[in-house]
Amino acid sequence: MITTRYQLLLVLVFTFALVHVSYSQECRFSKLYTQQSLLDDAQDRVDFLNNVLHWEGNFCKDGAGLNALTGYTYDGRTIDYTTGQLTSPLHNFSAPSKESIHLGMAALAVMGINSYGNNPLDFFHVQVNQSEQEKTLFPESLLGANTTNLFTILYRKIQTYETFNAQYPGYGGFFPWVTVSDAGIWPIEGYWSERVPGLDNGEMIWGMMGLISALNHTAAGSSYPAAYQLLATRYQAYMNLLKANAKAVFYNEPGYISAVVHIGNTSAQPTTDNYKNDCDCYLDDPYEGELLTVFMDLYSQWDSISERDQLWINKRNLLQNATFSTPSGDITVQRGWWFSSHEQWKYLMLPYLDVPINRMVFENGERARTWFSHLKQYPGMFASVNNVTKFPSLYPNYMSAAGIQEISFESIECNDVVTPYGSFPLFLVEDLELVGGIAWYYNMISGPAMQNQYGSTESISNQGDEIAPILTWDSKITTVLAMMGGLSNLNRQVMSADGTLVRFLQVIQREWSLKFPEPLQGTDLPFMYPSTQIPHILNDFTTSNQSITNNNRSKSHNNIIIDYLSISYFLFPFFHFTSLGSFSPFIQRLIQFTTRAIHPI
Repeated sequence: MITTRYQLLLVLVFTFALVHVSYSQECRFSKLYTQQSLLDDAQDRVDFLNNVLHWEGNFCKDGAGLNALTGYTYDGRTIDYTTGQLTSPLHNFSAPSKESIHLGMAALAVMGINSYGNNPLDFFHVQVNQSEQEKTLFPESLLGANTTNLFTILYRKIQTYETFNAQYPGYGGFFPWVTVSDAGIWPIEGYWSERVPGLDNGEMIWGMMGLISALNHTAAGSSYPAAYQLLATRYQAYMNLLKANAKAVFYNEPGYISAVVHIGNTSAQPTTDNYKNDCDCYLDDPYEGELLTVFMDLYSQWDSISERDQLWINKRNLLQNATFSTPSGDITVQRGWWFSSHEQWKYLMLPYLDVPINRMVFENGERARTWFSHLKQYPGMFASVNNVTKFPSLYPNYMSAAGIQEISFESIECNDVVTPYGSFPLFLVEDLELVGGIAWYYNMISGPAMQNQYGSTESISNQGDEIAPILTWDSKITTVLAMMGGLSNLNRQVMSADGTLVRFLQVIQREWSLKFPEPLQGTDLPFMYPSTQIPHILNDFTTSNQSITNNNRSKSHNNIIIDYLSISYFLFPFFHFTSLGSFSPFIQRLIQFTTRAIHPI
């Protein structure tokens, strides 16, 4: 028999395994930390991000950010101004940009624990009920609870994509803004019933590309590779469709890629004469619209290299340097449209930062963003977002023109409202090791009513007296994707394997070197931190101290992160040389429970 002393030791080891990483039982977890503790303590930062993953993951549920039956995203959901609970209206519409973020989080979840010790798979902890067929394709006993949730949704999503393409082949596999319901998706009536946007689809493409890369990478080491291969094959087939049709759909004028395309017949197969640019609008920007330019440059069929290069030549007018001035010196930045953080979406997707000059320009832009808010004593950062409303209104207006006037093309209408996702590009500044991003994000979600049962709230006034009572993918999950590292590593692997990486790096080096001669000003200036906090004028939501009950699976599955190797080394002699019957009944139950936690059966 195993002695009582050893049994007690086993209890301690198992207990440590189960509680080593846990989540706050209250969504208002920002109060567990201080700005200084997050700056100084790496473990606090890991724990903080674990809480972000868990609570933001509650948004990825049916009726909030997702339609579970189709696997397609909703734009978001309104929350009650007082309670923070879900209320009407549901934003039962969506765009490929929302799919981009969802696919991106799925890709990182497939890859598992990252270099900082966080597991993006925790984002997918909300239970998804499976059909009998889905139970066969994605058995929880082999995949674990969270992977089963994820794969079931991805399976439904690709079916929705394929069904939409069969019903509306004229879209070429690309998506307009759509209405979303349990029955499927279809173009929103009116304008989008015969048009398709380029920018949003460019974002979605690279989210899908990253997912395919992750599925292929992880399949070989999986205990059940068939599930990974099934999804990878279906998504790759859809990606091939997009590659085949992109030029016919979006290349309507020599040298330019269309921002919005009119479709003559949405029921016809893709041919060039079915598409025209009727808005005189093109993706000639160096911001998020560039993602479609890169995709088509690399994967469409061109007559010559000069035809490809013309795409970039025609974009040069909007790629400009600008100077942001601080008391400590000037900073050379890339001029923004509004200098909204939304404009940096492409850095979530592609390895731009592999190009030294682009990296310096990007980091200087984020350096300027921190200096601007620090000097002006703004408690947060700015991005295109839903504006705040007065209680009890639940219908905020969208506010695009939020940013930094000194370094933007367009006029800025508002610097009175900050949004947590204004901080997302800072998480991509590698040398900061998440510190800068966390500092500003923490400062904003610490404002009143800025945390709810589904993670962060959309936006808040600098005075702390009004919020936008709404949840959206843009304002919430862009930041989570950035916190987890984005998709540049996964998409770099794809581009390296298929031979397109060299072309990408050469083009970005050429274009940014033309406009940003070295040395750049300000590269030696520090990144700044918040100089003020948001006043607590509003009350927190009345549900902010309550645990949510949303049918989550037990934390005894994938939601527990343990030092598996350490425990395995410790327990090996007991499991290898001792039968389970040698332990007391209590220890037997504990072993069985923890074994299921490590690998559900």
